[in-house]
Amino acid sequence: MKTLKPTTALQAALLARSYIHFDRRLTKKACKALVESPEAVRKHAFMPFLQNDIVRIRIKRDATTKKPVKKPKIRQIKYASHADSAIYAYYNFTLSQLYEQGIGGSALADAVIAFRALGKSNIDLAQEAFQWIAKNRPCTALGFDVEDFFGSLDHAILKQSWASLLSTAELPSDHYAVYKSLTRHASVRLDSARVELGVSRTAMKNRRIDRLCTPQEFRDKVRAGGLISVNSARAGVPQGSPISALLSNIYMLPFDQRMLAETEAFGGFYRRYCDDILVVVPTEHVSTIRALIASELSALKLKLQGLKTLECTFAPTSSKPLQYLGLLFDGSQITLRSAGIARFNARMRRGVKSFRASEKCYGQTPIFYQRKKLLIQRYTENTKPGERNFTTYVKRAAKTTGSAAIRRQLRRQGRRFSKLVRD
Repeated sequence: MKTLKPTTALQAALLARSYIHFDRRLTKKACKALVESPEAVRKHAFMPFLQNDIVRIRIKRDATTKKPVKKPKIRQIKYASHADSAIYAYYNFTLSQLYEQGIGGSALADAVIAFRALGKSNIDLAQEAFQWIAKNRPCTALGFDVEDFFGSLDHAILKQSWASLLSTAELPSDHYAVYKSLTRHASVRLDSARVELGVSRTAMKNRRIDRLCTPQEFRDKVRAGGLISVNSARAGVPQGSPISALLSNIYMLPFDQRMLAETEAFGGFYRRYCDDILVVVPTEHVSTIRALIASELSALKLKLQGLKTLECTFAPTSSKPLQYLGLLFDGSQITLRSAGIARFNARMRRGVKSFRASEKCYGQTPIFYQRKKLLIQRYTENTKPGERNFTTYVKRAAKTTGSAAIRRQLRRQGRRFSKLVRD
C-alpha cells in the first residue's frame, strides 16, 4: 500500500515507523503533544541514535599491480528513537517549506536535485544532463565528490545557515535543542546493544518485542556499560535522521547559489546531488571552475575527494565516459555502470545457489523447482504487481533514455538468469 505524502508537519511526525528502538512508538495524542509544543521540544531528552553500518564491497584496480582488489566501503547509518524521529520529521517539514519557498521560481529549484520531491527519478535527472551535453558540444563535464560529506558539516556554519533560513539572528530555543541533539549526538552500535541486552536479530526482525529494553535496563546496561559514544567534534551530523538530508541542502545553499551563477555566466550547466557535483562548461573555463569549486568548498570547511574527480571532454564524443547517477554517457550512447550489473549478478548467483542447495522436497518435487516463480519475480522484470527490482530499473532506464545499448544489457541479464536456473 502506497504511503501518502504528508501535507502538514504533524502528519510528517505521525508517519508510522516500524523499527525497534530504545523506546516504544508514540500514540497519536502523545506525538501531537510533543511536537506541537516548542517548550516540550526544548525540554525533551533525546535518546542515542542506533548505529548500523552498511558495508559494500567495491572492486578497484591496484595502482601498482593493476590487479582488481576488493575494498569495503562503510556507511554509518544512524536512526533515531521514535519520539526523536517524530520531532525531527516535524521540524524537517517546517524547514523544508521555508527552503522550497526560498529557491522556488529560481534556477536553483532545478539545480539542487537530492532529497527533494521533484517527481523525477535518477534516470530522468541523468538523461537531462546527457541531453544538455549532446546539444552544447564541444564542452567539458567535471564531476566532483565531497569527502565525508555528512561527517564534515561544520556546526557553526550549520547553525548560522539554519538561523538565516528562519530569518533570525539566533536559533529559537526549540530549534536550538534540535540542532544540539544532532551536532552533539550520542549513538550506540546496534550489534553491541543487542549483545548486551540479549536481543536476537530474529526477535527484532519478527517484532517479537516492541522496544530493545526498559528505561531501567537502558541505564544499567547501555549507559553504565559504556556503549554510548558522543560526537565531540565540531563537525558532523548523523546520516539517517529524518532531518539530516534537508540540513545538508540548507548548509550548501550559499555554495549552490555561487556555483550556479558562475556556471550560467559561462553558458554552462550545474547540478548537485548531495555530495555529487556536476558542472559542464565550455572547455576554456575548466581551470576557473576547478579553482572556484575548491575555494567555495573550503569556505564551508569541506574537501574534495581528489581521486574521484572526473573530467570528460565531449567533442563530440569522449574517450572517457561520464558517470552520473548510475549511468554512463560517452557522447554517442548511454549504458549502465558495469559495477552495478556486477553487484546484481553476484546477488543473483547467490540467490539461485541458495535455492539449489536445498535437497528437501514437497512430495517428489525439489523445493528449487517449486520456488522457481519466486526467483523469476526477484531477478527478472516479471515482478509482482507494484514491485520493482534491478531488472525493472534497467528496463525503465532503457525506455527513458531510448538507449539500444541498455536494451542489449537487459537481454544479456535475461540470458544469464536463464542459464543459472537451467544449469
